[in-house]
Amino acid sequence: MQHRKRERFERTDVPRYNPYRNYIAIAVLVAVGICLVVLVGVLWSKAQQPISVGNKTLSASLETQAAVTSPDGYTISDDSFENVLVLTVDDVNAQTPKLKNAQILTLNSTKRKGYLVTIPLDTKVNDGKSDMRLSDLFAASGASACVAPLAKAANLRMTHVMLATDGVWDKLEKYKGSGVTALLSHGADLLYDIDTDMTTADLTEVAEQVQSMGINNLTRLDAPTTKEDDGAGGSWEVINSSQLGASLGIMVPKS
Repeated sequence: MQHRKRERFERTDVPRYNPYRNYIAIAVLVAVGICLVVLVGVLWSKAQQPISVGNKTLSASLETQAAVTSPDGYTISDDSFENVLVLTVDDVNAQTPKLKNAQILTLNSTKRKGYLVTIPLDTKVNDGKSDMRLSDLFAASGASACVAPLAKAANLRMTHVMLATDGVWDKLEKYKGSGVTALLSHGADLLYDIDTDMTTADLTEVAEQVQSMGINNLTRLDAPTTKEDDGAGGSWEVINSSQLGASLGIMVPKS
């Protein structure tokens, strides 16, 4: 009787022996280990840097602002606005930072418009005792002392205040994603260049609004001012608050 030779079939559901498998697995584990060491090192180095969010002193200064008034012929708009006072300094973490620039970031979420207003450093403000320049008030008493006097001079109510170094706008423009997790993972360096009353959630909201509008799409303007004698042989700038409010859309003509 003739017997047929049995054919052999390779099973595809059974992994084939690979003599290099252990070496590959070890290499993968080593690579993962290196990545974890690097990640932990980066996170640890960042953890050692000061993160100044939720500054209670700055937050308290916002509560001392006077009410906004309507100039003759104008009424306050019903649109939703946020006004962020941005004070650019040489070093946020310095004991006595030097004021380099003052701006107000105004975001109209109703119309999805944004404005970046530059405020002269020699703007006339009053700290409740005497008139002085904004730069002098900052040098003497710090950022928190400038919020209410500048808000009154501009007839605006500041929603937030932020000290920042140069380049913060570039970082906001590069920031992608949404939510607190995205801010921390993609724009964590932003947190080390600022000092603000805002929480990380507030920062996320502002960053997303600015980025969605586009930094380059913000309307940039200088605060309308007039030069006035300071009574000591010099001069300072006085903000035309009515014109400023109208330019930002916060003040609208009465119908």
